[in-house]
Amino acid sequence: MTPNTYTYTALISDLCRANMMVEAVRLFGQMVERNIMPNEVTYNVLIEGYCRDGNMVIAFEFFGEMVDKGLVPDTYIYRSLISGLCSVGRVSEAKEFLDGFHRDHRKLNEMCYSALLHGYCKEGKIEDALRACCEMVARGIDMDLVCYGILIDGTLKQHDTRRLLVLLKEMDDQGLSPDNVIYTSMIDANSKVGNLREAFGLWDIMIGEGCIPNVVTYTALINGLCKAGFIDKAELLCKEMLVSNLLPNQITYGCFIDRLAEEGNMDKAVELHNAIVKGVLANTVTYNILIRGFCKLGRLEEAMELLVGMADNDVLPDCITYSTIIYEHCRRGSLHEAIRLWDSMLNKGILPDTLAYNFLIHGCCVAGELNKAFELRDDMFRRGVKPSKVTHDILARGNHLKNSYENVDQ
Repeated sequence: MTPNTYTYTALISDLCRANMMVEAVRLFGQMVERNIMPNEVTYNVLIEGYCRDGNMVIAFEFFGEMVDKGLVPDTYIYRSLISGLCSVGRVSEAKEFLDGFHRDHRKLNEMCYSALLHGYCKEGKIEDALRACCEMVARGIDMDLVCYGILIDGTLKQHDTRRLLVLLKEMDDQGLSPDNVIYTSMIDANSKVGNLREAFGLWDIMIGEGCIPNVVTYTALINGLCKAGFIDKAELLCKEMLVSNLLPNQITYGCFIDRLAEEGNMDKAVELHNAIVKGVLANTVTYNILIRGFCKLGRLEEAMELLVGMADNDVLPDCITYSTIIYEHCRRGSLHEAIRLWDSMLNKGILPDTLAYNFLIHGCCVAGELNKAFELRDDMFRRGVKPSKVTHDILARGNHLKNSYENVDQ
């Protein structure tokens, strides 16, 4: 069969979904060289792939190329671009782009606005999100459950109970009932702050209204129970999941491991972790919980063994993994080992964050290696990591301590 626009587009779509953007563009180039013309869908999958990848420069290059060829972008393309801009923190540009979309008299819908609302709420800009909702309604677009769900989730993160009640009443006035996503958000928010009575009350209402709890809902309650020390009740809820044919995931098991590690019950925590390793459910988070638990108990050797064991199970360590162990080495005064581990982290291409830098800078200051501490501060700037007030305070204390010793020597 001779390849055509549709077969090429299908292959390009598969490559984009697999995040193989270089291969997707290469195939797109091959398609053009053979004088097989890409259509709106071809451009759509490429633009969406680059937006998902956070590469907005190339996404807009394809958008411009598409328009220049006389192809008309649809709502899905605009939604992808708005969502992509928001994901990289360019929410104001996303709003300008959406407004331009409206001025061009193309069809706006709730999908475009939900992407913008998510961007605002992610940055904690609830007022801006609400203003966007007013514009949306003024333009004749109704709020749907997805839009309300995004607003409610953002409101919950700001612990704004008054606004939450207003949003729920608005939904009710429009004949909309919370779905399992909205109920799960509310249950999770209450569980995280230890308000288990309210969380279980919402659980009962949710089931009473015919919304079926999913793995995320169960895990939210299990997390709350574990944090409150009710691990037996959490286990019962986990068994109920299994009866409902829902399999616990890494996050579910992580709740139990985290609580056991917090209690210092490392034997049981490791036993549970080994069980999920066999089930191929262990991940970086579960390893980090155990490593933190061992470090908290001063059992550094076992923490190091876990770090080595991650590679054996094809689990990649992250900055948290390394910084937890680096902190313990610094706390013990083993600066040389901390720096060796730091270098290993950098060699693996793992970028330290501000907290990781602060741990090692503090270790250097305590060990009297002030020059090394300031070298690390300079390295932060080079890597685009912003020093915090804590960073400056650590260096100031280290400098003061050095000057004090010099004055005593004189």
